[in-house]
Amino acid sequence: CRPRLAIIPAGTVNVLALDLRLPFRIDRACEVIAAGKTLSIDLGKANGRRFLLMMGAGIDALTVRNLDPQAKRRFKELAFLGTGLKAGLAEQPPVFRVVVEGVEYQATFFVAGNSRYYGGRFGITPAADITDGLLDLLLFTGTTRAALAAFWLGVPSGLHLRNRHVIYLLSTGAEVTPLDPDVPVWFQTDGELAGCLPAHVEIEPHALDVLVP
Repeated sequence: CRPRLAIIPAGTVNVLALDLRLPFRIDRACEVIAAGKTLSIDLGKANGRRFLLMMGAGIDALTVRNLDPQAKRRFKELAFLGTGLKAGLAEQPPVFRVVVEGVEYQATFFVAGNSRYYGGRFGITPAADITDGLLDLLLFTGTTRAALAAFWLGVPSGLHLRNRHVIYLLSTGAEVTPLDPDVPVWFQTDGELAGCLPAHVEIEPHALDVLVP
């Protein structure tokens, strides 16, 4: 018998609770726990480090690095959007390599989404299913500040998926490596800095049992 994870939502932006449609009232969350209904969800891994929601590299990780904790508490998911836009305008994002099922791409921004939500109710990988055994991979190939600004501004409405610089794939994993080994490219998992590329990203299907409504 595997242990089951019970969640009482807390924190600034509880993305997993949103994805699993968990109630945010403590009394109702406790009712969910008492009912005992279980869902087996996938976990992602980046260099062996597990993540529930997403792994991101490039400007995504710069956003996490630069995020002001006070702004996060005050503006919640809008803080992620604003910081990402600011980071893209202030710094020229490095180009790195992403290999998916033997096909090589170059990107300045990469997200491997296990969850459909990212930084709150924004859907960077809106088709992601936390139970399907796959990662939703979003690659942004634009290299100019204007292109990156257009991408971030399209995120709240979902128009970023129509951006000509966006590639959207489904796979069980990816290899993400820097083009120039002398230029560090940061990556993050679940909103926490995790190190610099390279990163081996993979899915671990049905790895965790969670109590759900």
